[in-house]
Amino acid sequence: MNISALHVALLAFSLSACGSQKSASSTGETPAPTTSASAPIVAPPAATKTPVTDEYHGTKVVDDYRWLENWEDAKVQEWTKAIDAFTRSTLSGLPQVEAIHSRVDQVLSHAAVSYYGLAQSGGSFFALKHQPPLKQSLLVQLSSLSDLSSEKVVLDPNQLDESGSTTIDFYRPSPDGSMVAISLSKGGTESGDVSVYGVATGKAMHEVVPRVNGGTAGGDLVWQPDGKGFYYTRYPRGEERPVADSNFYMQVYFHALGTPTENDRYEIGKDFPRIAEIELSMHAPTGRLLATVQDGDGGEFAHYMRDRKKRWKQLSEFGDGHVQIAFGPGTDLFVISTKGAPRGQVLRMPANGSVAKAKLFVAETEDTVVSSFWGSRSLVSSGGRIYVSYQLGGPSQLRAFSNKGAVLEAPEQLPSSSAGSMVPLEDGSLLFVNGSWTTPSAWFRFDPKSGNTEKTALVEEAPIDLSQVKVER
Repeated sequence: MNISALHVALLAFSLSACGSQKSASSTGETPAPTTSASAPIVAPPAATKTPVTDEYHGTKVVDDYRWLENWEDAKVQEWTKAIDAFTRSTLSGLPQVEAIHSRVDQVLSHAAVSYYGLAQSGGSFFALKHQPPLKQSLLVQLSSLSDLSSEKVVLDPNQLDESGSTTIDFYRPSPDGSMVAISLSKGGTESGDVSVYGVATGKAMHEVVPRVNGGTAGGDLVWQPDGKGFYYTRYPRGEERPVADSNFYMQVYFHALGTPTENDRYEIGKDFPRIAEIELSMHAPTGRLLATVQDGDGGEFAHYMRDRKKRWKQLSEFGDGHVQIAFGPGTDLFVISTKGAPRGQVLRMPANGSVAKAKLFVAETEDTVVSSFWGSRSLVSSGGRIYVSYQLGGPSQLRAFSNKGAVLEAPEQLPSSSAGSMVPLEDGSLLFVNGSWTTPSAWFRFDPKSGNTEKTALVEEAPIDLSQVKVER
């Protein structure tokens, strides 16, 4: 749970109002006059009850105010204007309203630096850095997560485009960390072309691969283990599809560095749904490629794997309840499934096996396994361990399991907090984000060998002091 602008605003209102009123009463000063130019409106306008009855599964539900949903109705507009006038009259008449407004403005304009989308490759760390007042996030490289002086800018889109309208959609560092493939889009279109940049030079190299990312279904890319090319998602080009379908029908292609993109090799996707969303995952030791395909945003997934003999095999189908498949230790695959387990369970299967014959690894519990997509995976493997993200009502929690499914010591996490964005590191440790209602989000590193969880230097600073605020659940 990041401290959102809404949380900050509400706290600022409460704290500022209390502080201002206390100050005025203790000093004997007269409260600030109302900013309303006219007399306050004493009562809100009445809303007429016009019952509408619906029946759902044999139960009748009465809605007295359905008529207010029709904005084209002149009576609705009249009532809305009246309630707005009453609200403004009431709020503007409150004491210290100007002081509150000033404090909220100060809090919301706080320029907090934050890091997200972390990855490690070739011993280096990479991250997207949000740095106000710059309009767009930067891609940076760090040699240490505890020393921000090691930070180096790989690409600043604000320098590429002075208008500030060029955005980094996503990035993927090469296996040795010497290059990074970056999807760049302009003007909020999210229609991104991928360029390859040298990390040492910060200069573009090789050819640009067009139409990799899109606003309808995003996009993804994974490098071949030898770093000589990458698999990527591709939207229709030219006249391959009618104009109405140009931002749909995503497929997977392979691009070899130094070759024309027109010669890229088709891999899979011609039979996928029009609104398919694809996420790619590479198992570097074996070269196996996993494609997770979501049928729109309805929560139904199908999974396909390309084996070492370059053959694609379908592992699961839409609607069968298998939400996520991930590479684990060795060559096994781990499956998050809701089939027969609404809160989620974890299954295990050989890479050359069948999901239908997968064996139970972690049984369903009272808490719910998080169903995630697009980079923030809810199951990852690191250092021979399996980490799974669970939802506990509002808060979330990371749990650790051995290669045999035994419960192990989990990373230390803040109480009633949100934990996620797990990143397995090359030394077997785990990087993750943790934050709560009273503690700003920060990146933490868990070392399973020592059992220690340490906060990195990648911490978001809060604009207000919440040390005296207590959270109860």
